[in-house]
Amino acid sequence: MRYGVKERLIGAIALIALAIIFLPFVLEEERPPAPISDKIVTPPAPKPVEVAVEEPQQPEVKSAWTAEEQQQLTRQQQPTAAGVRIDLDGGVEAWAIQVATFGESANARRLVERLQQQGLHPYWRKINGMAVVFAGPYIDQQQGREHQDRLLQDMGLKTLLTRYVPEHEARAQGSLPSRDE
Repeated sequence: MRYGVKERLIGAIALIALAIIFLPFVLEEERPPAPISDKIVTPPAPKPVEVAVEEPQQPEVKSAWTAEEQQQLTRQQQPTAAGVRIDLDGGVEAWAIQVATFGESANARRLVERLQQQGLHPYWRKINGMAVVFAGPYIDQQQGREHQDRLLQDMGLKTLLTRYVPEHEARAQGSLPSRDE
């Protein structure tokens, strides 16, 4: 008999729990449905916005060179073997040899001195925090390749022939090293 009482109590508890859950749904009053409107309400269109647009003006481009620097460079420039001069605005395509890249500018200065002893025209620039040594410029790409071969044979340096970046462009890019470096 012990098991019969236990089963009856469990059944009674289950019936009470079901009554607690479903009795509110049965006793709830029916509410009228919410009214549904057939009208679609749209807000009025916004007023058009008037915008005054000015005519674009051509920006004034100033030369990166001062008048004194231009005169000094004109005096210093020598015609090449072909009689071509490098234009101050970079009008002639020129080539340079990228010789080496260093983390420290002292190493770049030492290599520049060695290249000057070899009879080249080396210079270095600060690019992305690195000191990059170049030789040149060369008006003719073939002349640049010949000097490239000479660097490989004489000094064992593997180099890269790149487009020459004039000093005024390097100054504008911020890659010209300061006098302290």
